[in-house]
Amino acid sequence: MTLSGNAKDRGVDSARPKAASARRGPTRRPVDRVRMILALAGLVLVIGLAVLQRAVPDLLLAPIVFAAGVVMAAVPAFVAVERLFRGEARLVTNGVLAALIAYLVALGLNLYVLGPGPDVVQRALAQRPGGGGNIAPLHLYIATVVAFITVVGFADRYLLRNAAWGGLVVTALAALVGNTATLPGMLLTFLLGRLVAFAVRWLRGTTDPSPTDADVAAALAETDLPPVTSRRIANARDGTRRYEAFTDTDERFTVTVLDRDRITAGLAYRLYQRLRLRRPAQSQGLMSLQHLVEQRTLLALAVRHSGIRTPRLAAVRKLNADAVLFAYEDVPGRTLDRLAPEELTDDLLTKVWQVAEDLHQHQISHRRMSADAFIVGDDGKVWLTRLEAGGVAAAALQHRLDDAELLVTLGLLTDPERAVRTARTVLGDATLGAVLPLLRPAGLSLTTRSRLRRDKGVLEQVGKEILAFQPEAPAAKAVVYERLQPRTILSALGGCVAVYFLIGQFASQPIGEVFKGISWPWALLALAGAAVTYLAAAMNLAGFVPMRLNYVRLLLAQLAASFVTLVTPAAVGGLAVNTRFLQKAGVASGLAVTCMAASQIAMFGAFLLLVMLFGSLSGSSTGSQLPPSSVIVTVLLAVALIAVVVATVPRLRKFTLDRVKPYFSDVGPRMLELARDPARLAFGVGGAFLLPLAGSLALWASVLAFEDDKPVQFATVAVVFLIGKTAGSLVPTPGGLGAVEAVLSGGLAAATGISGSTAFSAVILFRLLTFWLPIAPGWVATTWLQKREAL
Repeated sequence: MTLSGNAKDRGVDSARPKAASARRGPTRRPVDRVRMILALAGLVLVIGLAVLQRAVPDLLLAPIVFAAGVVMAAVPAFVAVERLFRGEARLVTNGVLAALIAYLVALGLNLYVLGPGPDVVQRALAQRPGGGGNIAPLHLYIATVVAFITVVGFADRYLLRNAAWGGLVVTALAALVGNTATLPGMLLTFLLGRLVAFAVRWLRGTTDPSPTDADVAAALAETDLPPVTSRRIANARDGTRRYEAFTDTDERFTVTVLDRDRITAGLAYRLYQRLRLRRPAQSQGLMSLQHLVEQRTLLALAVRHSGIRTPRLAAVRKLNADAVLFAYEDVPGRTLDRLAPEELTDDLLTKVWQVAEDLHQHQISHRRMSADAFIVGDDGKVWLTRLEAGGVAAAALQHRLDDAELLVTLGLLTDPERAVRTARTVLGDATLGAVLPLLRPAGLSLTTRSRLRRDKGVLEQVGKEILAFQPEAPAAKAVVYERLQPRTILSALGGCVAVYFLIGQFASQPIGEVFKGISWPWALLALAGAAVTYLAAAMNLAGFVPMRLNYVRLLLAQLAASFVTLVTPAAVGGLAVNTRFLQKAGVASGLAVTCMAASQIAMFGAFLLLVMLFGSLSGSSTGSQLPPSSVIVTVLLAVALIAVVVATVPRLRKFTLDRVKPYFSDVGPRMLELARDPARLAFGVGGAFLLPLAGSLALWASVLAFEDDKPVQFATVAVVFLIGKTAGSLVPTPGGLGAVEAVLSGGLAAATGISGSTAFSAVILFRLLTFWLPIAPGWVATTWLQKREAL
C-alpha cells in the first residue's frame, strides 16, 4: 500500500500497520530462561561463598587480595613500558612524579591524623569500625596507583583500563571487609590520587594528542578520494575542528575531526541529560568514541538511503587512538539562521517541514532540529545536516520531540503563528496535538535552548497558536519524558541529609528506647489532634469555594494530599492535589487557583496571629529559653527581610510577581464576594485557625506522652510547632522529612527545657501520627478518588 494525499489527513502513525485484532497468547521466551538460570546460579554462588567464608575466613579473601595486587602492579608497569616505546617519556615521568607526590601526601596525612590531628577527624577517618583501636585512614598503595594511571592513561587499551580499576576496587573492598579501612578514608584515598594527578598534569602540562593538520592531510590522501588539498576552517561555531578539502576534479568536502577531548567537553551536558530525561528523550547517551563514530556513520547512510537530501559521507578514517575524521560532500548554501527574514518564506518553511516529516516516516530521529541543521542550497532545495544525535528505528516520542524543537526553531526565526501554520499543512492537527504537551525546554537541544533564553515568550506562544487552530480538541494527554527535575534533585539531596540526621539520632538512641515509658492516653490525644487537622484542612478549603462540595470526597482529598507529600515537598503536594480536586469537582481552573490562593492567605494570617498570641503567652513561667518578645520579633523580622529583598532586587521582584500574580490577581474580588456570605467565610477562616491549633495539640500531647510529670505549656509548644513546621516545610524534601524533625526537636529542647532524647522521642511520635501513619489511608483515598475521576 502506498501513502497518498496531504500529510495532514494522515494520523500520527498512519504509515504503521494496524495492530492485529486478536492478541497473541503467552509465550515462553528463551531469554527469560537464561536470566532465570543466571539468577539461580548467582544465588547459589553467593550462598556458597558466604558459607565458605564463615568456615575458612582467610581462604577466599587472601587469594583475591593477592590477585588484585598482582594486577595493580603489572598493569601500570606494562602501560609505562608501552608508553616509553612510543617515545612518551615525559608522560611516564609525570606519572611517576604524581605517584610519588600522592604517596608522600597520603603518608603525611596518615601521620597527622593519627598524631596531633583533631580528635573528631581521627574518629571519623581512623577509628576501626566496631572499635578495637585506630587504623591508617588513607591507603598508600591505592593512592599511589590511582595517581599514576590517571596521569599515564590507557589510550585504547580498554581491557587494561578495566583490569586496573577493577583491581583497585577489589583491593578497597577487601580492606573494608577485613576491617582495615574506613569508608570515608577509602573514598578520600581515591580522591587524593585523582587530585594529585590532575594537579601534576596542569602544572607540568601534557602533550597534545590531537592530530595535526599534516595528519589530517595524510589521512585524506589514503582515502579513495582524488588527490585532496585541505585547509583548516578557523572559528568553527560548535567548537569542532573542521577543514575545507578540494580535489583535482573541483569537488569540495567538509572534513570534521571528532576527538576524545571534544567528547569530554560535552560529558557534563550528557550526564545532565541522562539524569534529567528518560531514555527515549535523550539526544545522546554516554558513548565511547567508537560508538559515536558508528552512530554518525549509520545515520548518514540511513538518511541518504531514505532519499532525503543530506551531504554524502565520502570517507571515515581513524587518525589515532583518540581521533577520527569524517569527510562530507560540501553543499553550497546557507543555514536557516543565515538567511535574511524576507528569504524565510512560507514555501521554504513548508519544505523544511516536509524534510522532517520524510525523516520520521522512515523512523529516523534527528534530535537537534536547530537553525543550523538545515541548509538551503543555492538551487533553493533544503538539505538536512547535523546528523550527530539521532537514531534509526526511533520511537514516536523522539519524532514528536523533533517536531517540538522545529516549531520553536522556526518560531524564533520567523514568528510562532507562521511556524504552526506551515507545520499544520504538513503534519496535520492530530500530530500538532501530540506535540503540544512536549513544548518544554528540557526536550530541546542546547543550541535551541540558548536561543530561547533571549526570547522566552516564543515557547508559550507556539502552544497558544496550536490551541487556536483546534480550540475544540480535547486536552492533550501529558507526556512524561523528564526523569528528574531540578526540584527533584534538591529533594533527593535534602532527603539524604534527612536520612543521615535520623540515622544519627537512632544510632545514639536505639528504636526500642525511643518509645520507652510512653503514656498511651496522651498518645491517643495526639492521634485525635492529628485526625482533626484533616477536618480543619477540609473546612478551610470548603469555606472559600463558591459551590457546594462533596464533604466526604473533600476529606479524602486531604488524606490524598498527605500521601502525595511522601514524594513531594510539603508545601507543594497539598496545593497541587487540592487544586486538581477542585477542577475535577467542576470548578473552573482559574477559579480553583483563586480559591486556593484565598485559603492560603487565610492560613498565613492565622499563622501570624497565632504566633504573636502564643509567643506573648509562652516563656514567662516555665524557665523557657525562648523569650516571647524574641519569638515575635524574629518572625516579623524574617517576614520583613524577605519582603525587602524581594522588593529591592529587580530580577527577584519580577520573578516573584510573574509567579504570584496569576494566583492572587483575583483574590480581592473573591474576598469581596465571600463577605456577602459571612457563614461560609467564617467556616473557611475557622478551618484556617483550627488546622495549626490541632497540629499544636498533637505535638503538645506527644511531649506529655513522655514528660507528663513536668508541666509543659501548650502555648510554648504551639510556638515551636508553628515556626518549626513552617521552617521545615521550606526544605525541598518529601514532607519536610529530616528538616521538620531537626527543627522541632531542637526547638522543644530549647523552649521547654526537656532533654534532647525526650524531645526527639516526642517528635518521632508526632511525625509517626501526622506523616507516616496517614500514608496507607492516603494511598487508599488517592486510588479511590482517581477511579471515580475525582482526582
